[in-house]
Amino acid sequence: MVSPRKLNRSLTLAVTGGTGFLGKYVIETALDEGHKIRAMVRRPEAVNDFTHENLTWIKGGLGQADAEICDGADAVIHLAGLIKAKTRELFYAVNGDASGILATAAQECGVKRFVLISSMAAREPKLSHYAGSKRAGERAVQKVFSNKIAIIRAPAVFGGGDKATEPFFKLLKKGLLPVPGGRGWKTRKISMVYAPDLARDIVRAAVTGCYDGEIASPANMPELTWQAFGDLCEQTFERKIRVIPLPKVLLYPVGAITSLTSWWLGVGHLTLDKLGEFLHSDWSSETLILDATPPKEALKLTMAAYSDQKEIPKGRL
Repeated sequence: MVSPRKLNRSLTLAVTGGTGFLGKYVIETALDEGHKIRAMVRRPEAVNDFTHENLTWIKGGLGQADAEICDGADAVIHLAGLIKAKTRELFYAVNGDASGILATAAQECGVKRFVLISSMAAREPKLSHYAGSKRAGERAVQKVFSNKIAIIRAPAVFGGGDKATEPFFKLLKKGLLPVPGGRGWKTRKISMVYAPDLARDIVRAAVTGCYDGEIASPANMPELTWQAFGDLCEQTFERKIRVIPLPKVLLYPVGAITSLTSWWLGVGHLTLDKLGEFLHSDWSSETLILDATPPKEALKLTMAAYSDQKEIPKGRL
């Protein structure tokens, strides 16, 4: 567990990826804590209802507005990146090279702390192009940024407003939990984090120096097997949850088809490249977020958000 440090002053935070699922929670939390935000946005019209007196949107993407958002910032929170890409080169260009370019701009602007939101997949860079590119991003930042660095390798993130996990929760609502099968599936370990809790940990702990010089994976549920997660869902939703291990003989054809649809249409997540991550034996974490939302409550809130078709409340910003 990490104990957040209490700051006696507000900070100016440069944020990338602020319009994304986790980024919205991070910005809302930082504003609630009294900080000032300078954030990138490619299409300003997309954030017309995402406003606050301490929030400044700067037009541009990675490599375009780096110096502008870093100018005058106390810390950078780098969330932007690709979770899907058509080529290995594109993954590495955005998740790897662009992270180093942003860190260089932060260094030149005199930023004191760089908080990189990476992925737990970076622990095993050979599993996929995504995993390798996230590790490359970590190394790129470490190479060029000489001030304080905190690397957050996020576990599986869930919460209201996440389109990636919405189908997963819809299946849980029906009492189904399909999981990657194959040899040893019962002992595979996963970790999960509730998005609002991860956002608070980034703002209250990472930004205040609690993770300086560390690589951490803050989690609500730091170590679960798939069966244990199924049992937890049964208790949470008070209904029978059927855990269905999908055999590899099925997963690989599905991965092949998804690879094609992802390439041509941008639809689908379980590609052949991604399959190695799903079949990995240990994605557990050693970092439990202090005062995190209890797992059952976090799961209930997420399910309720999908049932009500609600996302993060944009109007109050």
